Amino acid sequence: MTFSNSHTVCRYLGIWVFAVSLSLCALAFFERQSLVREFTTKSSTLHRLASQRADQHDAHLTSLSAIFLAGEGARQDLLIDVGSTIMRFYPRITSINVIPFDTSEPINKTLHSLANEDAALVVRMARNSSGALQVAQMPNRSDHYMVVKRTPNTDAAQHGLALVVDARALVASDDQFWKEPSVSLRLLMPDGRAALVGQPSQEMLGFSKPLGSASQPFILQTDLAIRLVDLVPMGKALTAILLVSALLFLTGLGLKQRARTKEAENRAKLSAQETRLAHASRVNAMGEMASGMAHELAQPLTAILSQAQAGRHLLRRGDVDRLGSVLDDTVAQAQRAADILERLRRWSKPNRAPLKPCALHEAAQSVQRLLALEAKSRGATIVLSLQEASHLVDANPVELEQIIFNLVRNALDASEGAWVTIRTGVDNGLAILDVTDTGPGVPDHLRPRIFEPFVTGKPEGTGLGLALCQRLAEEMGGEIAHLSDAVETTFRLSLPISAHTVAA
Repeated sequence: MTFSNSHTVCRYLGIWVFAVSLSLCALAFFERQSLVREFTTKSSTLHRLASQRADQHDAHLTSLSAIFLAGEGARQDLLIDVGSTIMRFYPRITSINVIPFDTSEPINKTLHSLANEDAALVVRMARNSSGALQVAQMPNRSDHYMVVKRTPNTDAAQHGLALVVDARALVASDDQFWKEPSVSLRLLMPDGRAALVGQPSQEMLGFSKPLGSASQPFILQTDLAIRLVDLVPMGKALTAILLVSALLFLTGLGLKQRARTKEAENRAKLSAQETRLAHASRVNAMGEMASGMAHELAQPLTAILSQAQAGRHLLRRGDVDRLGSVLDDTVAQAQRAADILERLRRWSKPNRAPLKPCALHEAAQSVQRLLALEAKSRGATIVLSLQEASHLVDANPVELEQIIFNLVRNALDASEGAWVTIRTGVDNGLAILDVTDTGPGVPDHLRPRIFEPFVTGKPEGTGLGLALCQRLAEEMGGEIAHLSDAVETTFRLSLPISAHTVAA
């Protein structure tokens, strides 16, 4: 039986891992496609913007040259005024200078003048020009370049008109996309060897294209380093895992319920004669168990409702990270209800499932987790005071947890803001679990009959919780007792220690 259960768990776990892996691969594929499309669109947009800006420089030079020639040296202040206006509206242009070939003539310049070395370079470029604009990287400022035009634009030219442009501003963008660490950008000189912005790369580039400017055909290069976190965003990954898990859980639950139904039908046909013979003696027991199950099912259903409300609240706040744990607790409570229904179905069987070694500590810790939210809502506290070594007891895991759950739940119901302690130990070869609370205690007139069916001190209680717990404990070879001489209200569960070794 243990091998079969382990094999089934491994099979379901393998299916879950495969389904989750498949969903994450699909998510990564679609995220990559989306990133590539966005990268291509953004790169093309930046290329068009930089090309338009470069073309504006041609128009500025043409206008400035016409103003300079029209002034004929008498109104060069007009050239400076127009140049300053251009720089104010186009801050990427950091300087405008008219450099005479004759060094004895004055230089017409805006705020930022050129160094002697740069001025000499402008003259050489203007002299070598055959009519087309000349472009050169600034010798001492690698991220700036000059666009030079001879004026007049004939072989009789006597001046060189130069715009100094900030290359970083040429490709600047307000789009946050270009500030991402996974995106890199470079602007290279037309020959592709010198870099104005960024550094040349030998790697495969995602985008590389010269600007659409005849005078400034700089090469714009961009690439995208796609990281794992980009392919599988945490929020989307968790959503995909939760959806796949929920779908597999519901599918498995449906298939399991269908198999159980079919198995029950077959068993009913085979044992119809035996059922008729035992019917009379079991009607009362079934009625009692049905009432008890109704009482027990109210607990996980109440927890499910509370978890669902908490999940809706977290979703409304956008707190997706904590939503996972809430859904896990909801699934656990739903499974708990399913296990209770399974016990109801098995009640009609002639033989009960065999007991197996269970860790008393694990059952106590599970109950604390299940009731943590309810305790918090009541202002109560559940404390574990567990012995260092957790002894194994021969029990049904679900029924053992159900006994502890009922004892702790009764302690929480005893008073608002109760302090509930779950304590374990060993006494005369028996594993002991005490549930103590600071409530008002059991009324004196109920103490002799506290474990009888339908005896309760709660206004809306059924009186079946402790009776069922007592019967389950007896079937495990133990008992439950109310310690009337204790200082605080205490219920003690005593179970024989299993013949197996002590749990770690």
